[in-house]
Amino acid sequence: MTFKNNPLEQAFRRPNVNLRSNPFTNQYWTTVSHTLPALLYDGYLTLMGHKPRMMKTITRLHKAMMVLEYFTSHSWVWNTDNVAMLLSHMSPEDKKVFNFDVRQLHWAEYMENYCMGTKKYVLNEELSGLPAARKHLNKLRNIRYTFNTILVVLIWRIFIARSQMARNIWYFVVSLCFKFLSYFRASSTMR
Repeated sequence: MTFKNNPLEQAFRRPNVNLRSNPFTNQYWTTVSHTLPALLYDGYLTLMGHKPRMMKTITRLHKAMMVLEYFTSHSWVWNTDNVAMLLSHMSPEDKKVFNFDVRQLHWAEYMENYCMGTKKYVLNEELSGLPAARKHLNKLRNIRYTFNTILVVLIWRIFIARSQMARNIWYFVVSLCFKFLSYFRASSTMR
């Protein structure tokens, strides 16, 4: 969420993290979410006379993801009994000197600072570019929603053309939408 509020400059896609324990679904979504868009973008770059670069980037990303795969695809249970016992035996002065109680940490603020520090010191991006980056991220969101809507309508139209039951469902849903809209139109004029 922090990278959605404070996006990176020149983002290609909206940030999204999904951890899956099933290797087949993981491979499927990796192909659909990473490889296919990278191939399409590289095809676009080639048609425009530019050097393709996304597959190289995606390959590097996948190598980095493979390093973490063992840790992200298994379940982990951590025991903190020793830390709690040590913390309970410390004097108040030692608790101030050796402050390692993570219960006092405000995680949302910590992640915000972590992401902003990564943006500024690792990626060398200026914080003054945040409004433009937010606009760009909103544009990417709108493109994604438009594409998904068009895809759903096209797939649905294919099924409607083949099945009377699908046509009946389609007309029912459309009539409900019109009734819903007309209700709001009528209720908005009552004010």
